[in-house]
Amino acid sequence: MKIVVFDPRRHRRTGFACGHDGLDDYLKRYASQTLRNRLARVYVAEDDEGKVLGYYTLSAASLGCDELPESLPKYPVPAVLIGRMASDRQARASGLRIGSHLLIHALKQALRAADVIGIRCVIVDSKPEAVAFYRRFGFIPLTEDGLKLYLPVSTIKALDGRDD
Repeated sequence: MKIVVFDPRRHRRTGFACGHDGLDDYLKRYASQTLRNRLARVYVAEDDEGKVLGYYTLSAASLGCDELPESLPKYPVPAVLIGRMASDRQARASGLRIGSHLLIHALKQALRAADVIGIRCVIVDSKPEAVAFYRRFGFIPLTEDGLKLYLPVSTIKALDGRDD
Protein backbone atom coordinates (compact mmCIF):
# COMPACT_ATOMS: atom_id res chain seq x y z
CA MET A 1 0.00 0.00 0.00
CA LYS A 2 1.13 3.52 -0.77
CA ILE A 3 -0.45 6.95 -0.46
CA VAL A 4 -0.41 9.18 -3.54
CA VAL A 5 -2.27 12.08 -5.10
CA PHE A 6 -5.55 10.88 -6.60
CA ASP A 7 -5.53 10.38 -10.37
CA PRO A 8 -9.07 9.80 -11.71
CA ARG A 9 -7.72 8.16 -14.87
CA ARG A 10 -5.70 5.60 -12.97
CA HIS A 11 -7.33 4.88 -9.63
CA ARG A 12 -10.04 2.23 -9.44
CA ARG A 13 -12.81 3.43 -7.15
CA THR A 14 -15.97 1.66 -8.35
CA GLY A 15 -15.87 -0.97 -5.60
CA PHE A 16 -15.01 1.48 -2.83
CA ALA A 17 -17.41 1.22 0.13
CA CYS A 18 -16.65 2.74 3.51
CA GLY A 19 -20.13 2.50 5.00
CA HIS A 20 -21.14 6.14 4.48
CA ASP A 21 -22.96 6.82 1.23
CA GLY A 22 -21.84 10.45 1.12
CA LEU A 23 -18.16 9.57 1.45
CA ASP A 24 -18.46 6.76 -1.10
CA ASP A 25 -20.32 9.03 -3.52
CA TYR A 26 -17.76 11.82 -3.10
CA LEU A 27 -14.90 9.59 -4.21
CA LYS A 28 -16.81 8.13 -7.14
CA ARG A 29 -18.48 11.30 -8.42
CA TYR A 30 -16.90 14.47 -7.05
CA ALA A 31 -13.22 13.92 -6.22
CA SER A 32 -12.23 14.62 -9.85
CA GLN A 33 -14.12 17.93 -9.80
CA THR A 34 -12.48 18.88 -6.51
CA LEU A 35 -9.05 18.46 -8.09
CA ARG A 36 -10.00 20.16 -11.33
CA ASN A 37 -11.40 23.19 -9.49
CA ARG A 38 -8.49 23.26 -7.03
CA LEU A 39 -10.81 23.14 -4.03
CA ALA A 40 -8.73 20.55 -2.20
CA ARG A 41 -6.03 17.96 -2.73
CA VAL A 42 -7.25 14.39 -2.72
CA TYR A 43 -4.88 11.65 -1.58
CA VAL A 44 -5.58 7.94 -1.86
CA ALA A 45 -4.16 4.82 -0.31
CA GLU A 46 -3.83 2.38 -3.19
CA ASP A 47 -2.95 -1.25 -3.62
CA ASP A 48 -0.57 -2.56 -6.30
CA GLU A 49 -3.33 -2.55 -8.94
CA GLY A 50 -4.47 1.03 -8.30
CA LYS A 51 -7.55 0.08 -6.28
CA VAL A 52 -8.48 2.79 -3.77
CA LEU A 53 -8.30 1.47 -0.21
CA GLY A 54 -8.96 4.83 1.40
CA TYR A 55 -8.71 8.55 0.83
CA TYR A 56 -8.60 11.96 2.43
CA THR A 57 -8.84 15.58 1.30
CA LEU A 58 -6.79 18.58 2.43
CA SER A 59 -7.57 22.24 1.96
CA ALA A 60 -6.85 25.61 3.51
CA ALA A 61 -9.17 26.84 6.24
CA SER A 62 -9.37 29.19 9.17
CA LEU A 63 -11.07 29.17 12.51
CA GLY A 64 -13.12 32.23 13.40
CA CYS A 65 -12.81 33.95 16.76
CA ASP A 66 -16.09 32.43 17.95
CA GLU A 67 -14.81 28.88 17.29
CA LEU A 68 -11.58 29.14 19.27
CA PRO A 69 -10.85 27.70 22.69
CA GLU A 70 -9.32 29.96 25.35
CA SER A 71 -5.82 28.62 24.56
CA LEU A 72 -5.81 30.14 21.05
CA PRO A 73 -5.59 33.83 20.15
CA LYS A 74 -8.81 35.77 19.63
CA TYR A 75 -8.37 36.46 15.93
CA PRO A 76 -8.92 34.16 12.93
CA VAL A 77 -6.42 31.32 12.97
CA PRO A 78 -5.08 29.75 9.75
CA ALA A 79 -5.52 26.00 9.55
CA VAL A 80 -5.40 22.95 7.35
CA LEU A 81 -8.72 21.14 6.98
CA ILE A 82 -8.98 17.40 6.60
CA GLY A 83 -12.31 17.67 4.84
CA ARG A 84 -13.06 14.02 4.18
CA MET A 85 -11.40 10.80 5.23
CA ALA A 86 -12.62 7.28 4.58
CA SER A 87 -11.29 3.75 4.33
CA ASP A 88 -12.83 0.85 2.47
CA ARG A 89 -14.61 -1.65 4.75
CA GLN A 90 -12.76 -4.62 3.27
CA ALA A 91 -9.42 -2.87 3.76
CA ARG A 92 -10.36 -2.09 7.39
CA ALA A 93 -11.35 -5.71 7.96
CA SER A 94 -7.98 -6.89 6.66
CA GLY A 95 -6.20 -5.00 9.45
CA LEU A 96 -4.19 -2.69 7.20
CA ARG A 97 -4.86 0.33 9.49
CA ILE A 98 -5.66 2.46 6.45
CA GLY A 99 -7.18 5.26 8.54
CA SER A 100 -4.09 5.62 10.73
CA HIS A 101 -1.79 5.65 7.70
CA LEU A 102 -3.96 8.24 5.97
CA LEU A 103 -4.12 10.49 9.03
CA ILE A 104 -0.36 10.35 9.61
CA HIS A 105 0.20 11.18 5.94
CA ALA A 106 -2.22 14.13 6.20
CA LEU A 107 -0.47 15.46 9.30
CA LYS A 108 2.90 15.23 7.55
CA GLN A 109 1.46 17.15 4.60
CA ALA A 110 0.21 19.79 7.05
CA LEU A 111 3.72 20.10 8.49
CA ARG A 112 5.09 20.63 4.99
CA ALA A 113 2.56 23.39 4.44
CA ALA A 114 3.42 24.92 7.81
CA ASP A 115 7.03 25.23 6.65
CA VAL A 116 5.83 27.46 3.79
CA ILE A 117 2.79 29.36 5.11
CA GLY A 118 1.32 30.23 8.48
CA ILE A 119 -0.73 27.40 9.95
CA ARG A 120 -1.68 27.07 13.59
CA CYS A 121 -3.58 23.78 13.56
CA VAL A 122 -5.24 20.97 11.64
CA ILE A 123 -9.01 20.76 11.94
CA VAL A 124 -11.48 18.02 11.15
CA ASP A 125 -15.27 17.75 11.17
CA SER A 126 -15.70 14.19 12.37
CA LYS A 127 -18.47 11.66 12.04
CA PRO A 128 -19.67 10.69 15.56
CA GLU A 129 -18.23 7.18 15.29
CA ALA A 130 -14.78 8.53 14.29
CA VAL A 131 -14.27 10.97 17.20
CA ALA A 132 -12.43 8.38 19.32
CA PHE A 133 -10.09 7.68 16.40
CA TYR A 134 -9.07 11.35 16.17
CA ARG A 135 -8.84 11.71 19.95
CA ARG A 136 -6.32 8.83 20.05
CA PHE A 137 -4.06 11.01 17.90
CA GLY A 138 -4.41 13.96 20.29
CA PHE A 139 -7.14 15.95 18.54
CA ILE A 140 -9.02 18.28 20.89
CA PRO A 141 -12.75 19.03 20.59
CA LEU A 142 -13.66 22.56 19.50
CA THR A 143 -17.41 22.22 19.82
CA GLU A 144 -19.73 21.03 22.57
CA ASP A 145 -20.86 18.07 20.49
CA GLY A 146 -17.19 17.12 20.05
CA LEU A 147 -17.47 16.65 16.28
CA LYS A 148 -15.21 19.53 15.27
CA LEU A 149 -11.69 18.87 16.49
CA TYR A 150 -8.27 20.45 16.14
CA LEU A 151 -4.64 19.46 16.58
CA PRO A 152 -2.05 22.23 17.04
CA VAL A 153 0.89 22.21 14.63
CA SER A 154 3.17 22.37 17.68
CA THR A 155 1.78 19.00 18.81
CA ILE A 156 2.32 17.51 15.35
CA LYS A 157 5.91 18.81 15.34
CA ALA A 158 6.54 17.26 18.76
CA LEU A 159 5.17 13.92 17.54
CA ASP A 160 7.35 14.20 14.43
CA GLY A 161 10.43 14.95 16.51
CA ARG A 162 10.75 18.54 15.31
CA ASP A 163 11.07 21.40 17.75
CA ASP A 164 11.23 24.40 15.43
